Amino acid sequence: MRRQARETVFKYIYSRLFNIDEGLFDVLASDLNIDDKKFATDLLNAVDKDFDKNLQVIQDYSIGFKLDRVINVDKCALLVGLAELDNFPDTPTPVVIDEAVNICAKYSTEKSTDYVNGILSRYATEKKND
Repeated sequence: MRRQARETVFKYIYSRLFNIDEGLFDVLASDLNIDDKKFATDLLNAVDKDFDKNLQVIQDYSIGFKLDRVINVDKCALLVGLAELDNFPDTPTPVVIDEAVNICAKYSTEKSTDYVNGILSRYATEKKND
């Protein structure tokens, strides 16, 4: 299930904030089926490819406070969501946003869901209008 694949990538990105364990992704992804593991791997590669660009997007869209004030859980959920919006055009935008919001609902604060929803919605709308 892609939801589990997204959550696997989220957990791995979050863990990298604290340490680097190259084998951790394989452990986290061990219960994914082949298709979902491929999706998770492709999504992780997209997060890594666009990492700096998407940190800047988060900063630009976080009106009123700096990137270092964004909760790490929210930052990781946004990095995954932004990478999916930019690199997986076959996934409907509302699905990407909903999945990122669900990650925040599970792992972050109640206010985080509104924050992540707002950033991703605004980004997707502006990207569509470009």
